[in-house]
Amino acid sequence: MKAFGRLLKGVGTLVWIVAGAWGFFLCLGIIAHAAGFWGIVAALFLGPVTFLAAPLYAGFEHGDWFPLILNYGGSLVGLVLMAIGGALSDD
Repeated sequence: MKAFGRLLKGVGTLVWIVAGAWGFFLCLGIIAHAAGFWGIVAALFLGPVTFLAAPLYAGFEHGDWFPLILNYGGSLVGLVLMAIGGALSDD
């Protein structure tokens, strides 16, 4: 069971990293479309706010809910897999 727990932790970590990176770049694309180059510069300094607000903006303004699902759903799935893996591996 320990090996399966470690595998789940690894898969969860991979899902969390890939979803986070992909979501962040999608958020930067949303900001670039809405505010241009200086919006990207500001977004890089305000990273957490960008990660929170840009998917909501894309969803409500443009009806594109994929960035929201990717950012929040991917993070949630990754964290749940890591938690289950941690419980099974007893590390």
